[in-house]
Amino acid sequence: MKYIIFLRAINVGGNRKIKMADLKAALQSEGYLNITTYIQSGNIIAEREESDHEIIQTEIEALIKKHFGFDVPAVAFNVSEYEEVLKRNPFDGDKLMVHFLDRIPEQAMINKLEQLSLDHQDKSSHAGRFLYISLNAGVSDSLFSNKFVEKVLQVRATARNWNTVLKMVDKANGK
Repeated sequence: MKYIIFLRAINVGGNRKIKMADLKAALQSEGYLNITTYIQSGNIIAEREESDHEIIQTEIEALIKKHFGFDVPAVAFNVSEYEEVLKRNPFDGDKLMVHFLDRIPEQAMINKLEQLSLDHQDKSSHAGRFLYISLNAGVSDSLFSNKFVEKVLQVRATARNWNTVLKMVDKANGK
């Protein structure tokens, strides 16, 4: 099965550095196939027989710890689930960010997020393991930081801009 995998906060500000060639080699050594990476921020496409995204996430996190010595959260989607991100996007325009969640949050947590963000200039919409953010202020001024999203929804998450979202679909489909 082909997966799109996102690592959180690698190669940011000189911290948790991982060269993509080294990451690719580590994945290959652990049985992942047909590995592609996109830019240096932990965007991976790889194949594995496993069909459970939670097992993939756990494997990738253990692999990073084993090969690179630090903890890095991973969020994985099979390609068909990931393609839903395009279909479910409720916003127009390209000033978008998507938080990818390691699991579906509890409804009470989603309600809490909606309440906390009622008066904010950025708008959010939740669908499954995706949290869409329409950015009016820009990423640095947004209420919806990764830390905020994780705290309120009680999940692990990592965010990508809309251009990266689209590029990963194209790469997964051989474009």
